[in-house]
Amino acid sequence: MRWRAQVRAWVMGMALAAGFMGPAQALEAATPAEMLAKRQELQGALRDNAFGEPLVIVSKELPDRIEGDVYAELPHDFAVATAAFRSPQGVCELLFLHLNVHGCRVVEGGVSVLAGPKKTGGAGMTAQMHYTMRSEIDAPGHLRVVLTAPTGPLSTTDYRMVFEAVPLEGPRSFVHFGFGHNSGLLARMAMQTYLATAGREKIGFTVTGRDAQGQPQYVRGERGSLERNVMRYYLALLTHCRERSGSAGERLQARLRTGFALTERYAAQLHEYSLDDYLAEKARDLSRDAMQK
Repeated sequence: MRWRAQVRAWVMGMALAAGFMGPAQALEAATPAEMLAKRQELQGALRDNAFGEPLVIVSKELPDRIEGDVYAELPHDFAVATAAFRSPQGVCELLFLHLNVHGCRVVEGGVSVLAGPKKTGGAGMTAQMHYTMRSEIDAPGHLRVVLTAPTGPLSTTDYRMVFEAVPLEGPRSFVHFGFGHNSGLLARMAMQTYLATAGREKIGFTVTGRDAQGQPQYVRGERGSLERNVMRYYLALLTHCRERSGSAGERLQARLRTGFALTERYAAQLHEYSLDDYLAEKARDLSRDAMQK
């Protein structure tokens, strides 16, 4: 029935769009030397992977929480790679590229995000989420920004996102995301329903084995869901770095198109709908936000 499908879409949209925030347990700030040591440790995975770029995704599912880390080398200098995380407005510009984010506003101390499943940006199918943003380290060779929220939809709690970056030789940077949240009973039930229905065939990026023909088998379930969202936000960061010229409106339109094109590189995991549908939905989101101001 349509209403049941809408309910499933609503609960999963709330949980997944919220899921970009990082580990609930406090993470100690790494020094630049420790960040570079981590890069050296990951050299094998950064150089030999299925992404076609120096990128590593690590995810972990625990009984009451899910968390993960992304490490990547960006082909952009430190100033460009960190620009989005130097202000709440920059964070909003990045987050809005996600198909489950229908609006983002700067508020005192952080950002307020309107989150929900695709094609359901209207009232009743979205949730307003408020995040505190704090720069823990802002030095010439190291940026660390933390966003936190005590609660989220569907009894989820303790959201935390950590973004760190250090410069590399040449116009390159090494970045790290830490993310995760605690899940309550309602969130686990919603996820189980989703994974048994609309999300049954969806996959993540971690290879868990090979089939009889030698084809890779990818992680599914909550870890797969987390990895898809992680990749969307990483690609949003890459898009933000690439599209920097023109007026604010021109940059936004360029970022929407570039961001969509980047997600289509991983269509098996990330394809949801056409570019025209994506642009039309974002136009509706912007129109609704303008009317509410």
